[in-house]
Amino acid sequence: MHRAVPAALLVALIALAGCGMLGDSQPPSDDRALEVRNETVDALADVDTYRMSMDVGVSASAEGRSVSISAGGDGVVNRTSQLMRMKTTVEDRSTTSYLDSRTAYTKCPSPPTGWGVENQSTDAEWLTLTPLGRQVEIFNRTNVYWDGTATIDGHDTAVIVAYPTQKTLSSLPGESQTDLTNTDGNIENITAKLWVDQETAQPVRSLLQLKISGNGGEATANVMLDYEEYGEAIDVHIPKIVGETWSGGCPGA
Repeated sequence: MHRAVPAALLVALIALAGCGMLGDSQPPSDDRALEVRNETVDALADVDTYRMSMDVGVSASAEGRSVSISAGGDGVVNRTSQLMRMKTTVEDRSTTSYLDSRTAYTKCPSPPTGWGVENQSTDAEWLTLTPLGRQVEIFNRTNVYWDGTATIDGHDTAVIVAYPTQKTLSSLPGESQTDLTNTDGNIENITAKLWVDQETAQPVRSLLQLKISGNGGEATANVMLDYEEYGEAIDVHIPKIVGETWSGGCPGA
């Protein structure tokens, strides 16, 4: 999947732990947070290229047992050519995925060899199929609140926070947020944060936190992405797709 490990791990956690619905009743948005959100959405219109890095942590416990998974990665996006490359490493196992226009390709591990292929949304603006666009879209679909300021890697940022529902997350463009129904657990909390450069209104960092309980267990996930090098020259080359292809993604993914 072109969004690689973060979304996949979150969906897996939801499926394993069960998924309820947070209440839709929230206080109205803060005016100050709305201003930051709106300026960020406007700034995205001028984003043609960017680089990103990610850090993911997932932990789950049930019946006296616990397991933790960590993942990291980096990627590049060229909006002009509608190409993205993302390399993800999960506990010493690396996978490279590509997004070419509206088609995502993932090199399947051996066995089986070949490529997983997924068609993405044809209705959404292309940037929302990439991690940056998706994170900002979360804030565009829910109430937002001011959370102060912070200095991140030399950037003076404004921090806004949102508490999206499972329904909001599953409504985002793309194929990896799929069937989250028919489960019997409870999402106790979903928190999204966005650190926005106060000069450029471009996101510097995003964070998605998820806590779930159900089926006798608990699980938490933290997905942090950093964004940099906006507007720099970035070439993304898709390798020649040879061998068997698997519609819907690699088997067992």
